[in-house]
Amino acid sequence: MLSASGSLFVDLQDGGATRAQVADNDPLRAAYATFISGFVPAATPTDILEIAGSATKIVRVRSIVITGTATTASNIIINTVRRSTNATGGTPATLLQVARDQKDDAATSVIRTFAANPTVGTLIGTADGGRLNIAPAANGSIDRLAFQYSWMNDKAPILRGANDCLCLNLAGAAWPSGGALDINIVLTEDTFIRI
Repeated sequence: MLSASGSLFVDLQDGGATRAQVADNDPLRAAYATFISGFVPAATPTDILEIAGSATKIVRVRSIVITGTATTASNIIINTVRRSTNATGGTPATLLQVARDQKDDAATSVIRTFAANPTVGTLIGTADGGRLNIAPAANGSIDRLAFQYSWMNDKAPILRGANDCLCLNLAGAAWPSGGALDINIVLTEDTFIRI
């Protein structure tokens, strides 16, 4: 069947009360973007950012792209970790998620940064990671670390529930002098289930 929004779906033997999307067609999902500029974490940062899921929607993290600068050239390792509970404390700042389509509902997931280390949530495991070279902006070329999901039919990190979290973690390594990060996040939300 075709919904009013153009999504293909099937009814799951209950008269249409439950529907499942036939294809993983992102342009039809509600999508949101967040950009953080010049973020300065704690001196020995642990979780610097938390993407917490939703009580009412299925959240798929589509991309996290990170760049940065520092007074002196340095490199840092950034991991994505899954947690089953939310962080507490740590001077959190909740970020605005801007809808790609202003007809979409407001985002129900929550993205927070931590300028001071929080008490981190319960660890499930480290999912992805990479090394980012940061240097003075005057150096010209800016390195970037990109976690991009479901671009080649791989499965995006899916957050189910408000306590299901994907976090950026720096493992407590010393933060370089003058260091600041720019972080861009794109995610989608929907109520479809998979068959």
